[in-house]
Amino acid sequence: MRQSNKPIRTRAPDGVVVGKPVGLRLLQEERDELISIATIENRSIAAQARVFFLAGLELYKHQKSA
Repeated sequence: MRQSNKPIRTRAPDGVVVGKPVGLRLLQEERDELISIATIENRSIAAQARVFFLAGLELYKHQKSA
């Protein structure tokens, strides 16, 4: 049981579904690069993967509408 009334801190933005993770298979070199960039950006590996996913999603949408 929690001892205080402080809200639980989470790294995920409001509204992100945290109970249903999506697995992502990467080559070892890709994973190493992801970890390196996440470290530089001071993010978790999952948060950095989400940043890349969102950027790729925007690119995909832009290309589909062109």
